[in-house]
Amino acid sequence: MFLRAAARVRAAVPDAGFVIAGEGELMRELRDLTAQLGIQDDVFFIGRCDSVAELLFASDVGVLSSKAEGFANAILEYMAAGLPVVATDVGGAREAIAEGETGYVVASGDDEKMADRIIEVLNEPKRARVMGERGRVFVAEKFSCDRHLQNTLELYDELLSAPNSSPSRIGCEWRLNE
Repeated sequence: MFLRAAARVRAAVPDAGFVIAGEGELMRELRDLTAQLGIQDDVFFIGRCDSVAELLFASDVGVLSSKAEGFANAILEYMAAGLPVVATDVGGAREAIAEGETGYVVASGDDEKMADRIIEVLNEPKRARVMGERGRVFVAEKFSCDRHLQNTLELYDELLSAPNSSPSRIGCEWRLNE
């Protein structure tokens, strides 16, 4: 899906380039598809990436084209780096992306809509920066280490202050010296 969208983007934004980080058994097929789509000179397969922050810093948009996903940390990484996000509507994408505010969510398999959204972001750099900043603030407020700690402490307070709380009421099973 990403490569089909990339071909559409490249036709509309001639100086666009695309980076695919990671490894896997589909790499040969992906390279073959870039040749079939005529974008082999515009897609860079960098393999395993140990410098994700540097890669994100050099990017204008974060794209995730998963068919299935849980809650994708990649979306949060893109947002934390100040990138607008275009992602497929799978897993927890809608929990993280505020439509039109921090990015866009598109149907899985809809490479045309994905391309339209990427083109929109690339053609409106001021708006893209605002979206990226909103995403960065969202991640800092909702997913920072401090926020996780606060959520955990609030949960403990809630569980410990509940009247007649017992291990069975909070879903735990305690076994001592068995």
